[in-house]
Amino acid sequence: MKLGTRTAVAVVLFAVAGTASAADMLPARIGEHDTSLANTIKFPDVDGDFTLYLRCEAKVLPAGSINELGCYSDEKIDLPFYRAVNLAAENATVTPASVDGENVGVLMLFSVIFRQQGDERVIAVVPNHGTNARSIGLSYVAPQRYGRTSMYTPRTELGLLWIDAEMTASGKARDIKYLDTEWTNTETKRYARSYIKDGMFIPGFLDGEATTMRFVKPIFGHRNGFMWLKDDSKCGNSTLSCDERSSRTGKPRYVFDD
Repeated sequence: MKLGTRTAVAVVLFAVAGTASAADMLPARIGEHDTSLANTIKFPDVDGDFTLYLRCEAKVLPAGSINELGCYSDEKIDLPFYRAVNLAAENATVTPASVDGENVGVLMLFSVIFRQQGDERVIAVVPNHGTNARSIGLSYVAPQRYGRTSMYTPRTELGLLWIDAEMTASGKARDIKYLDTEWTNTETKRYARSYIKDGMFIPGFLDGEATTMRFVKPIFGHRNGFMWLKDDSKCGNSTLSCDERSSRTGKPRYVFDD
């Protein structure tokens, strides 16, 4: 059956007050402008009724453009949904983050929800991964890493683990836990510790105020791509090419080595 073309686009908006309590830090925001992600993602032509969730991470430059983006999911999702977000990110912009009045580049976490019911399609973009949804809902901005205190150079292929920490209203991580997976190795742990302890963070925001909240993030990747299946090359199951190189250094890029 041919589905109708009636599509609604929703973005969970949030107020960010100019008098933030975290040293004049403001996070990057999805926004509702014409070139926002919420307005540039096209719904894939896929049959059936469903609700799908993609969790994504994007490097947002000081001008608001997206430099690199990648998405992953807890369940198997057809590639057209990944492609829809990646294609939109090529021309989409977000409202940039700022620290002490100056725009800064950040790593922004967000989720894209695709819902199709009959001839109705809805795309919702929220500025978090839902980590704190049960306690504070979805209208919050997840903490965002900004700046580069030092360049990280992996010694070997990275594996996969999860960082689970509490991020204070001043952007400081505490009660840090490192959750291993079957792909966790020494190199992944080294990078994870460097990422969370040496990084600078804009705290999470709720109702316009910097707020202490739980912060969960995967540390993963191999050369430049997400790890989907355990195989010899790993790159064969990546949505990104392992041959891609950094425009800045000319070296192979590592996922979200920001």
